[in-house]
Amino acid sequence: MKFIFLTLILLCVLFADFIISPESLPPNAKEFLQKNFNAQIGIVQVDKNNYEVYLSDGTELEFDMDGSWREIESKFNPLNFNILPPILADIIKNNYPNATMLEIKKKINYYKIQLNNGLKVIIDFNGTILHQEFDD
Repeated sequence: MKFIFLTLILLCVLFADFIISPESLPPNAKEFLQKNFNAQIGIVQVDKNNYEVYLSDGTELEFDMDGSWREIESKFNPLNFNILPPILADIIKNNYPNATMLEIKKKINYYKIQLNNGLKVIIDFNGTILHQEFDD
């Protein structure tokens, strides 16, 4: 019984998120935040796979352990097109001129972008729009 209890506690500790100081983020994550966001860093959580950063303006970001961003979501403010590679930013701006980006997920070979008009766009790294659909 004691062994099961200790094992359970160990598992809880291993899979828990820990709050860390913003200074503990990898250098490229700190640089990315300084370059692209004006809001203060509120909370930084780390687990075994990633960092989650919560900004004071409601923006949430996820970085992998080397500091490369994976996901960005803004609840109140549009995301800056400079976050995307220039060719992709131009394609999104030209195809959806009145839309702004609210969420970006970077996958292995494509980006999934949520626009403020409810449209989700999947675009590969070469700029080919692979899929688009309106959010339910």
